[in-house]
Amino acid sequence: MEYQTLSPNIGVKSVDETVQFYTETLGFNLIMSVPAPTGSLQWVMVANGGTTFMFQEMDNLTEEYPQLAGRPVLGIMTFYVKMKGMQTLYEKLQGTESIAKEMHKTFYGADEFAIFDNNGHILTITEDTVEPTAIKSYDNYFLPANNYQESVHFYSEVLGLEKKFEFAEQGMIAFKVGNEEPAIILKDKTKMPNTIPAIWIEVEDTKAVYEKMKAKGIVFLSEPFKIRTGWAVELNDPSGNRLGFTDYKRD
Repeated sequence: MEYQTLSPNIGVKSVDETVQFYTETLGFNLIMSVPAPTGSLQWVMVANGGTTFMFQEMDNLTEEYPQLAGRPVLGIMTFYVKMKGMQTLYEKLQGTESIAKEMHKTFYGADEFAIFDNNGHILTITEDTVEPTAIKSYDNYFLPANNYQESVHFYSEVLGLEKKFEFAEQGMIAFKVGNEEPAIILKDKTKMPNTIPAIWIEVEDTKAVYEKMKAKGIVFLSEPFKIRTGWAVELNDPSGNRLGFTDYKRD
């Protein structure tokens, strides 16, 4: 057996008011809904990212499950929600009655705050912290092109790779490899004569990686430099292979 997903289905007094709170205040999207004969909603599903909630009008829920009749609408239960952009939501709700617990540092090192939804349920909000020097994935593979046009023809016409982008004035063209995000990027050696094959790795913060590795005695080819998409820096490994680190930070 394998359990794959869990989506709470919560009984509420007013589904319409709950949808309004979760979409307008918390930024969820209405995915599905079932109207009641009166025209109001009796069941909905809202989602944002990988988080999904379902809400059902209490009378309709007890009609479906008579065993729930007589139980209080608000039970002793809280929800733990991870999100991106936690600070933005906190600043939006700070000073309002929606805050159940102010932002604080937990004993296990996480920043969290808690809110009441319109039904009185408590949602504890947190966000994964990212180590600035964390390696995320491959970024791109760079290859020198002795004859730029012949190389473009080979990768596009012979190998049949789709062009991802091209900076013709710089002598650079990128080709997609299937559905992978990293691309093969050709560099025209007549414009960049010092080009050698290189692998670039995406990191959270290039400057932080540079400082950390420099402190360990690693010699880089330069200081971090600005590129179109963020920052980058290169070095040679002990065997002379070219490696690069890059991020997608604008500052």
